[in-house]
Amino acid sequence: MKGLTIKQYAVQNKIPIFNVVKMIKSDQLEFETRKIEGKDEIFILSAKLTPEVKKEGYSREIDYKKAYFELNAKYDALLRKVNGEV
Repeated sequence: MKGLTIKQYAVQNKIPIFNVVKMIKSDQLEFETRKIEGKDEIFILSAKLTPEVKKEGYSREIDYKKAYFELNAKYDALLRKVNGEV
């Protein structure tokens, strides 16, 4: 069965090697240990080559121009209140 080394997997998915090792330790990736030239090498199997990515953040679009003007109005009101202007 074909597999990728830890370094190959990290390069292919553009993530640090340390994160690949963490994913292997937490069983997020299927792997197999093979003896190559007397050393144990870890190969990530092709069954689960891409990790599941969680999308974080807001699900709605933000109108930044509108938000800027609302925040600016609040800021101006606060400045007037602090400076004693009505």
